Amino acid sequence: MEHTTFNNLFRDLISRIYDRVAIENHPLAAQFLLAPDVKASRADTIHQLVLGEIERLRPDGTEVLWQSPEWRPYLILYKRYIEGEDPSEIARSLYIGDRQFRRDHSRALQALSMRIWINYFSGSSENDESNTSESEDQQQFEFHPDELDLREIIEGVVNLISRRLENEQVKLNIEFSTPSPTLFTDRVVLRQILLSLLNFILHLKGEPEITLQVGSNPQMFINLLFKADENWSNIRGEEQDTLDFVRKLSPRLPAGLEEIYPLTGQAGPVEIRLSFAAAKPKIVLIVDDQPATLKMFQRYLSGTSLEVTGLSDPALAVETAQQLQPAMILLDVMMPRIDGWEVLQALQFDLRTKKIPIIICSAWGEPELARSLGAVEFLKKPVVQKDLLAAFHRLKIIPD
Repeated sequence: MEHTTFNNLFRDLISRIYDRVAIENHPLAAQFLLAPDVKASRADTIHQLVLGEIERLRPDGTEVLWQSPEWRPYLILYKRYIEGEDPSEIARSLYIGDRQFRRDHSRALQALSMRIWINYFSGSSENDESNTSESEDQQQFEFHPDELDLREIIEGVVNLISRRLENEQVKLNIEFSTPSPTLFTDRVVLRQILLSLLNFILHLKGEPEITLQVGSNPQMFINLLFKADENWSNIRGEEQDTLDFVRKLSPRLPAGLEEIYPLTGQAGPVEIRLSFAAAKPKIVLIVDDQPATLKMFQRYLSGTSLEVTGLSDPALAVETAQQLQPAMILLDVMMPRIDGWEVLQALQFDLRTKKIPIIICSAWGEPELARSLGAVEFLKKPVVQKDLLAAFHRLKIIPD
């Protein structure tokens, strides 16, 4: 897992450290490197180790120095996540303002998350650095677009952070200008982006009120509006990892991220907007009798906005293509009962499918034959991701 992704997920996890059900089902829970002989539940174990790592941040010495910057990170974490005090109470007890609390709280969480990362996730840091590109590619989850009810998604996200909003005494106003807002995208990615943005805003806000607007103009959008104080640029810099995380994920929705801030050093309104593509993603139909190959192609294309459908029975290829009207078909040749050449011919003879571009994928090196029979491209098996994406770029299925 990439460190930036971990940081954002850890901030979400610790905000619900006393909710055992939430911990058990959290994306990070299954990835903690725990000792095999642990008898307690995974949620209880994670709960205890996080609180234990907070205690390990305690400075040396028996006397608590309440106004010491050295003690402040530990005291903030201890009071917030062990004693359960709300941020305003902690700020008063440490004789600091709310702005200073937010900044120190962010730094304290960074120190804690680094300890968790090193002790329970990274294994060997040298090994992580040497295999960064490989591990990121391998651990990218597949993109699963679906028709989503935005109202249901947003209500779920708000319910997830309701305890934090209550503890920090923040009012979240939700406004829908579209009666039944729907969006064709990946549910998990959208939820994670919204959680990350709300987490970012909770650190940056200058007043305890946030407005979330959903509408279309004509593209669907989600607007997050709040007011920042004059120190917003410093806090934004400290939270840059969260924004980088959102920028990395948002193209997968696909969506654009826009930010409008007041002048540096001045308080004022802030607007963060996610604007979504209006059209449904293009469909790619993969016809191959090997399930492993279907999964491989789906993984290769999971980082794009394409909707991928796999089909292992070539006899259903024409009927399925008629129904889906895919932007592209990837077609194997060596299949039982009906080979790829027969499927290619049948697709070209049908008025409803003859204009669909087809890429032949085969272990047989016959690119000229494939093109002469009507295929637009030939990819020799085993197909690597780079060659597949390059072909999709050439054919304008994926924009440059």
